Amino acid sequence: MIKAPCIKIPSILGQVIIQLSNEMQIIDKNLKISSTENHVFIPLIKKFSMKEIVSLLKFADGIELTNENFQEKRNRPKSIQEALQGKIPHPLHMYLPHSMDVIGRVAIIQIPPQLKNYEVLVGKTIIKLHKNINTVLVKKGAISGKFRLRKFKIIAGIDVTETEYREHGCIFHLDPTKVYFSPRLSQERWRISQQVRKEETVIDMFAGVGPFSILIGKKCSNVRIFAIDINIDAFNYLKKNIIANRLHEQIFPLYGDARKIIEGNYVGIADRVIMNLPEQSIKYIDVACKALKITGGTLHYYSFEAEPNILENVMKKLSKAVSKTGRNIKNYSDIRLIKAIAPHEWQVAVDAVIH
Repeated sequence: MIKAPCIKIPSILGQVIIQLSNEMQIIDKNLKISSTENHVFIPLIKKFSMKEIVSLLKFADGIELTNENFQEKRNRPKSIQEALQGKIPHPLHMYLPHSMDVIGRVAIIQIPPQLKNYEVLVGKTIIKLHKNINTVLVKKGAISGKFRLRKFKIIAGIDVTETEYREHGCIFHLDPTKVYFSPRLSQERWRISQQVRKEETVIDMFAGVGPFSILIGKKCSNVRIFAIDINIDAFNYLKKNIIANRLHEQIFPLYGDARKIIEGNYVGIADRVIMNLPEQSIKYIDVACKALKITGGTLHYYSFEAEPNILENVMKKLSKAVSKTGRNIKNYSDIRLIKAIAPHEWQVAVDAVIH
């Protein structure tokens, strides 16, 4: 406890006087404001101006200048680098993660080999810095397989990887160890949702737990969305998320291979097809074009492309694949780089209007 000069004020005036004192910059930020049932005590900096104090004393009855004991604030470190000063060798600080993916109460980080012996310490530090995080996962391999999964290891927190994630007013239940999900595509999902118009029919060919479908359903009235996925875990979360977001009358979950499902029952019905499977999308262009109405529609196509000439190359590949189906690209309404996935390699989004 530290004894310091302070303003003693009736509780009813607390918020107003604290705001005025902040504006005057006379509050000692290293000490905690304290209170009793009837009064609030605001610690003052040592070199406060009596002129400012007098102006506060005149503000209302019951304000006093006095001395009280205050608790010191604990200055929390603002980053992993700051928190681990002196706890790992200084040369290794350059390898500490500068970013992480946060999905609900689960944090996902990458730890380079140089920090392997300190990964648990890094994980515990993240939990200490971020009170909303319960579990820290470290990546233990690349995304692979037809379900686009990655291996993880729990390095801190509780042994629970299922979580609830919120984005743009939508609720998503998922387990990142069982399904593919990227919070970094949040802005891309929003961008697509803004293009959909009421009464459209949308086919989400590789829906996962439903981030594209559910956001579209939330933001657009009177749409029909057929959301397909072949991963049973993703499909079960998709159904759960449809119910959680009250979209069971707009979104129809379909389990299985997108090609077989579309060719079986959904040819020629879609105004818009979402193809968020960058590794394999080009192989599904034929069936995506079959899904579009005979009058045409929009493909939201995603792929991975290497430098140089990324945009030119992706347009050439897509145009060639579409022309093989007997259809053509009327125009590209948008084409953009979304994120780097490796040195000189990018995820690309293409909005192509097909006729």
